Amino acid sequence: MVIIFCGIPGSGKTTIGNLLVKRLGRQAKIFTSDKISGSFYRKIPRILKENLGKVNFLILDATFFQKKWRDLVYNLAKRKKIFTIYLDCPVAVCVKRNKKRKAGIPEKAVFIMAHQMEKPEGPDIFINTAKTRPQKAVEVILGKIL
Repeated sequence: MVIIFCGIPGSGKTTIGNLLVKRLGRQAKIFTSDKISGSFYRKIPRILKENLGKVNFLILDATFFQKKWRDLVYNLAKRKKIFTIYLDCPVAVCVKRNKKRKAGIPEKAVFIMAHQMEKPEGPDIFINTAKTRPQKAVEVILGKIL
C-alpha cells in the first residue's frame, strides 16, 4: 500500500507519518520531502520503483498541494492500493507550528501553498489536525489501513 500524506507545511504530516511508521515497524518505510535534497516530486518515480513491494506500507510525506503530483503517484503505483490522507489545518496554526520547526520554511511560502492548495477530492482519510492530536490521528489511520 502507498500512503500519501497531503497538506500544507505545518499541518502535521511528518509528525503523524513518523508516529505511524513507529507503530507499523518494519513493514513501513517513509520518504519525507524535508529530508530529500532536490525536488521530491521528480524523485517519486525512482522512490516507487525501488521500494514498491519491499514493504507493506510505503509512506510519502510531502505537501502534494498540486493534484498533478498525486496523480503521478496514482499512475505509477496503480497496481497497489493507494491511500490519500489529507491533513487539514488553519493556516494560522500551520504558520505557528512552522516557526517552531528546525527546518521551517519562510512564512510567505506557507501562505502561498495554502492559497494554491488543490485539496484532494474524496481523500481516504480527512483529519483536522488543529482538533485531533497526533496519536489519535495515527489510531484513525490504523483503523482504516489495517
